[in-house]
Amino acid sequence: MQDKPETAVPGTESGRHDKMMKTQVLVAAGVSLVVALVIYLTGAPLPRSLALLALVSTVCYGGYYLALTYLPLKNYRYSNTIMGLISAAILAPAVHLTGGIVSPFIFMYFSVLVSESLYGLQETFTLGAILAGYLLVVAGEYSGFLPCSNPWALQIYASLPATLLIAGITAVYLVVTRLTSRLILANLRLAAQRESADKDALLKKFSELNATAQLGVLAHRIAHDLRGPIASISGYLDLEKARPRTPEELQDLKDVTEAVDGMVESLHGITRFGRPGGPSAERIVLAEFVRDLLAIASFAPAARGVKFNTLYPAGLQAATVASRPDLQQAFFNILKNAVEAVSENPDGKAVDINIEVNGEEALISISDNGPGISEEVLKTIFRKSVTTKKEGTGVGLLITRDLLVRNGGDLKVRNREGGGLTVAVSLRAA
Repeated sequence: MQDKPETAVPGTESGRHDKMMKTQVLVAAGVSLVVALVIYLTGAPLPRSLALLALVSTVCYGGYYLALTYLPLKNYRYSNTIMGLISAAILAPAVHLTGGIVSPFIFMYFSVLVSESLYGLQETFTLGAILAGYLLVVAGEYSGFLPCSNPWALQIYASLPATLLIAGITAVYLVVTRLTSRLILANLRLAAQRESADKDALLKKFSELNATAQLGVLAHRIAHDLRGPIASISGYLDLEKARPRTPEELQDLKDVTEAVDGMVESLHGITRFGRPGGPSAERIVLAEFVRDLLAIASFAPAARGVKFNTLYPAGLQAATVASRPDLQQAFFNILKNAVEAVSENPDGKAVDINIEVNGEEALISISDNGPGISEEVLKTIFRKSVTTKKEGTGVGLLITRDLLVRNGGDLKVRNREGGGLTVAVSLRAA
């Protein structure tokens, strides 16, 4: 298969290279024009043929700039290679006209090679063209095939060892320049990529920590607002129990007191969110835990018409050691989400619960037959406040995961085949 051409799109790497290349071509055309004008207008002690070459260079670079500007660029790497070959073709006669083996234009070869490395070009013919042009000029002047009037160059050409030494050193340095510039720039690019990856990782971590911090502030605000009314209710119940009451009334007061105590425990659970550690752990038989959980959840108005299917065998003794309030809050959140997910189903609302033991892990999965979640949302579901509900805050799963993690568990979310969502919780088996 052929590689797809790299079209220069603004804002992309190829687009930036296209802009850099056009700037470089325009500068080269301008410099060539200035050289030609200086030689023609000031009578500089340089060959008029060099001025003519500079004009040719101006025309070549100017035409190439216009081509880059008005013609669609299909592959910036090929365009850079063409520019390098043009430079090599122009520099060879320039070196010959300005001293051959001692020409100051030899240094322009190095700038061409470095610029190609800046563009990230790997396999080009520029180095070969530069070496061929330079060595042909030196060989031509040494043999007398090309005329040479520079006295310093003539002194060098008078000695074959000196000619070979200087030409060889120059050729070696050209090769070394190509290799080292590529290596240095490759290391710089690698360092930039690592820095970018580290920055992205820090931003993701900051996003998660920021969401947790916001939840902590919200939790303490809720606790502050509810602590007073709940204390008043508890005190009122204590006063009512102190008065003469019938056994039925005392039982009613006891039930209300237990409900208030449950509210207090839930309030403590809210204020514990985001803090390390949690309430004391106990051994929890998961089948019994799920049974009690479903007994409560099934009475919720939103659960009307929802069928809860337990897929694990009756009497399963799989257990874990964890904080019961933490697990209750976590699984209530998961069940609540599952029930809400199937609420729009016209019929067949189902939530499946399964328990498995895999080595040292106890796995609980809660699956619904709702619409599921897009893969794009799944990728960021734990990195920021994500919600698919109109009035949702997108923090329910963050709270749930925190509760599970601090009890040695974990949570994963995936779409089901055929529709729906599965929330898989792993806990340490006891």
